Amino acid sequence: MLIHSNAIISTVMHPDLGTMLVDSLGQSLYLFTRDELGKSNCSGGCAGAWPPLLTVGDPAVIAGALTNSLGTITRDDGTTQVTYNGWPLYYFVNDEAPGDVAGQDVGDVWYVVSIAGGPIQTNAVVNIAEHADLGNILVDQSGRTQYLFTVDQSNTSNCNDGCARAWPPLLTAGDPVAGEGVTAARLGTTARADGSTQVTYNGWPLYYFFLDTKPGDANGQDANNVWFGVSTYGGPVQNNAAVKTVDDAGLGTILADRSGRSLYLFTNDAANTSNCSGGCALAWPPLLTNGDPTAMDAADGALLGTITRDDGTVQVTYNDLPLYYFAIDAKPGDTVGQNVGGVWFVLTPAGEAVPAS
Repeated sequence: MLIHSNAIISTVMHPDLGTMLVDSLGQSLYLFTRDELGKSNCSGGCAGAWPPLLTVGDPAVIAGALTNSLGTITRDDGTTQVTYNGWPLYYFVNDEAPGDVAGQDVGDVWYVVSIAGGPIQTNAVVNIAEHADLGNILVDQSGRTQYLFTVDQSNTSNCNDGCARAWPPLLTAGDPVAGEGVTAARLGTTARADGSTQVTYNGWPLYYFFLDTKPGDANGQDANNVWFGVSTYGGPVQNNAAVKTVDDAGLGTILADRSGRSLYLFTNDAANTSNCSGGCALAWPPLLTNGDPTAMDAADGALLGTITRDDGTVQVTYNDLPLYYFAIDAKPGDTVGQNVGGVWFVLTPAGEAVPAS
């Protein structure tokens, strides 16, 4: 087993997979999605097929890799393995020459590594998993939680550099694939500033959180009140979702979520009953909450409530009216959904529809 005196991490542009990590000789490096943060779960025969990147001294970077993402762990046999963004790094025994990527996608758990420190998948799969607290949320092929960032705009990521190290984007080389229950038409991609291709759902770029150590973790939930797990409808699932007021130049004082994204009512709903499901709920994702909603600014807490939707998720109501986002609103402050079809309207602080102007 090769042990480097000071292992060096570099990057290359692969024609199919984009910019990825390699060693000083250009040999491809991989991560194993069954590992945990700072812990290798590949030993014995596994390590024979996937030799760890070992070092005696401190690892170093050249050509694009990020120094502050480097680290090491001590393996069970006492050797020192290099990590990147917490992921232990490996070779694949069947890679014969620099540039080979025979290990890519093996078992749907082995992937080359992006500069941001996450996996680059050939055709990233988005699945649904039931989380004990958050309900049904989006996950990757291995069950790792996906997040959205409310500071992003529709199909545009605003998380780069240090942000992307903490929140590695879900990257794909080809078209993403919808798992069971995921709406394929809502899957898409966006080109990131570094040229890599990030998966989107309902226009939201998708991310991992680097402190999620294993599938099922959701340690990034509600981080800074801008990072949330993603519902099957393609909107955020929030802990104690907040409803606040914002001033709109044309519509006056209206309701919005914590990040300032406009909220809507649907006049075809009945009191405490949503009549928007299926494709409707993809275009108009419900405001979901885990726990009691909260009022901010001039929103009236006495008017807040919840209903349980047919799929078991909990939707916030205001004045007995279920609240929704509009998928085409690209950023906080947008009100593109106002008066759509003559049945969708933003709300006043009293919980009434703002009439069409």
